[in-house]
Amino acid sequence: MPETLGAVLEDVVRQVALQLTTSDQVLRRDVIRNFIYRGAGVLTDATMIFPEKFYNGLDIQTEFNSNLDVDYPVAEGAEGEEGRIEWTKFYMILEKAEGSFKITDEAKIRGYQNKQWTTGVRSLARAYAKKKNYDILSKMVAGFTLSNATGGAWDTSTDYVVSDIGAGINAILEDETADIALRDIRNMVVALPIKAFNIAAQLTTIANLKMSFADYIRGQFPGLKIVPFKEISKSTGLGGGDDGYVVVTGEETGEHGVYRAGLVPLVEQKRKGASTKYTVRQFFASKVVPDSDAVATSSRIYQMTGILGTP
Repeated sequence: MPETLGAVLEDVVRQVALQLTTSDQVLRRDVIRNFIYRGAGVLTDATMIFPEKFYNGLDIQTEFNSNLDVDYPVAEGAEGEEGRIEWTKFYMILEKAEGSFKITDEAKIRGYQNKQWTTGVRSLARAYAKKKNYDILSKMVAGFTLSNATGGAWDTSTDYVVSDIGAGINAILEDETADIALRDIRNMVVALPIKAFNIAAQLTTIANLKMSFADYIRGQFPGLKIVPFKEISKSTGLGGGDDGYVVVTGEETGEHGVYRAGLVPLVEQKRKGASTKYTVRQFFASKVVPDSDAVATSSRIYQMTGILGTP
C-alpha cells in the first residue's frame, strides 16, 4: 500500500518512544531528515508524473540512445546492418532548498516539546512538498511538444470534455517520436485545473447510463488517471489556469532528481535565541527528457489549451 504521512509520523513517534532520539543529537537529526524526506515524498503528488530518482551528486549528465533502427529481415548466416543511432544528452543541476523550524525553551519547560517537534517536521514536510510539486509541474507545463485548442470551453459547454481528452491520448499514440504502445495508456495522467476536474466529475447521461465524464473516459482507457493540481488552477499560476495536460508518466518523460549522499549535513541543529533551531536542506530539480538534442520538450506531453473560459 502507498505510504501515508500519518504512517511516516507514527514511525518517527515510535522511534522517539524507544528513546532512539532523546539523547543522541545525531540520531535526532537523522530522524528529522528521514521524516521530512519521506513525508515530502508522500505529499508530492506530481511525482506520479515525473518519478523521483536519487543521485549521489549535483551535476547530472548522461547521454542515451534514441530513435534506433532494427534491420529486418536478415538473411540466414548474415549479420544485420547497423541501423541509425541517435544520441540525446540529458543535463540537470540539483539545486538547494532549505527550511527550518524551532523548539522553544517555553515548550521544553511546559513539557510539550515533542508536540512542537512533530508539528514542526510535519509542517516542513508539507512546505517541501509544495516546492517540489511546483517544480515538477512547472517543467511539465513548459515541456509539451504536442498541443491543440479545445473544441469549446468546458465551463460553457461540457460537450468537449471527452473529445478533448480523447484527442490528447490519440495524438500521443499516433506520434512517432513519443514511441508508445497502446498498453502505455495505463501510465497516462490527465492533469487538470481543479475547476476542470470538477466539471469532468459531474454526472451526465452517456449511452443511457448515468456516470461522470471522468468515469466514462477511464472506462474507455483502462488505467488512465485524471488528477487535479492546484498549481495549474489559477490565472496567476502555471499555464494561466485554463489549460489541461495529457502526460505519459515515467522516467522516459521526465524525472525529479534528489541528492541523497551524506557528504554534507542535510540537517543542522543550533541554539537560536531562546529556542533550538533545526534547519533541513534538500537538493532537487526536475527536468523533461527531450525528444532530441534539438529540442527541450517531449512528445509524451500534450497540452489542451483553453479548456476553461474563466479559470
